[in-house]
Amino acid sequence: MSDSVKGAIRNPLNPRQLYYREEGGTVMVMMGSRWGRFHGNGEHIDGPLFEADPELCVWVASPRPSSHHRLSRIVEMSGER
Repeated sequence: MSDSVKGAIRNPLNPRQLYYREEGGTVMVMMGSRWGRFHGNGEHIDGPLFEADPELCVWVASPRPSSHHRLSRIVEMSGER
């Protein structure tokens, strides 16, 4: 699994964990070769990875429109900051 999954983010407290939203609002968490599927509140559904950050699961599972300003474009910000 790579960062190229649309909407995937790394856990800032554990950068080895990659979180992304699946169809139906569940959250897939990947950490190396281990994975886990979680409800939006962080409750484990299945997979050998049993722990996930519940706050990050809430954030990732929240539905967002495809045209949301944070998801609709990538901006080169080198001169903007």
